Amino acid sequence: MINIYICDLKSKNKTKHMLIKNNTTIYDLLDILLVTSKDINVGIYGKLVDISYTLQDNDRVEFYDKILIDPKIERENRTRKWAI
Repeated sequence: MINIYICDLKSKNKTKHMLIKNNTTIYDLLDILLVTSKDINVGIYGKLVDISYTLQDNDRVEFYDKILIDPKIERENRTRKWAI
């Protein structure tokens, strides 16, 4: 068994602790957590990983929202809007 920590930004940065079997992948974890969409951004300690990543002991698993537009471009668009 390995320890992992689940961080979800939607839950106000609360962290959950879980014990899972060795050789569990992100894909398997999504099944355990009953996440229906496998098209999700997942990171380990702030770095994006593929859902085929095999979890290691004491990994911090983070779930991210999909970015629809680059934040830099969005700021530029807002600046142009207010400059007119």
